[in-house]
Amino acid sequence: MQTTLLCVIDGLRADALAATETPTIAGLMARGRSTLCARTVMPSVTLPCHMSLFHSVEPGRHGIVTNLWTPQVRPVPGLFDVAHAAGLRTGAYYNWEELRDLWRPGALEVGIFWRDCRSLAGDQRIAAEAARSIGRDQIDLAFLYLGYPDECAHRHGWMSEAYLEAVRNADAALGVVLAALPPEVRVVLTADHGGHERSHGSDAPEDMTIPLVIAPAADGAGGDLGCGVTILDVAPTIAGMMGFPPASDWEGRALL
Repeated sequence: MQTTLLCVIDGLRADALAATETPTIAGLMARGRSTLCARTVMPSVTLPCHMSLFHSVEPGRHGIVTNLWTPQVRPVPGLFDVAHAAGLRTGAYYNWEELRDLWRPGALEVGIFWRDCRSLAGDQRIAAEAARSIGRDQIDLAFLYLGYPDECAHRHGWMSEAYLEAVRNADAALGVVLAALPPEVRVVLTADHGGHERSHGSDAPEDMTIPLVIAPAADGAGGDLGCGVTILDVAPTIAGMMGFPPASDWEGRALL
């Protein structure tokens, strides 16, 4: 099975990619399909957005509207739950502990949590762990979460120089992981939400607009996914790329 890597950079505004050097992401965009005007969900908050990404439904359906997880009244299978049921090996590498409930018990082959989303080194450390594990542990579908850009922005402001440094660091961390994987690895890169000033959670464009990059493209050339894309489309797209059926409850669409 060809490895697929889902990378979420917390709080990555789409326009940050033009405001600073991100050679890893630029390389993915050059050989894949991408958009800088995808939309996340309301409330544009980390856990609700990740729940919508993994479960392909709005917060009104999965019920998570804050960064506190509660059991779903009518459970929707998540991306890792469906992939595991299809016989794929899954791995998660993250540095914000609240993400532990994105999958149900038994859906992970490997889970590595490092308690540091508050520094440049925290993103570097979890990327290094992912780089060591994914190939060694034969992971088919890997989730890499880099949390520091969001934490940095809450301290210093979105689009501040400190925030842009955090974005560059996340780009470099992703590069470390890709360097450890075969060149044919498939990558889906996105964000959970954006932000403005030192906050997020509103329906302002700065909060709701996110990038989405899918690489490589089948023909090896870059292309525009357009602006009708939402975070709900990520799970069905990965299912289509990897050849397993999406959950019947998912509301997004496969983009490729």
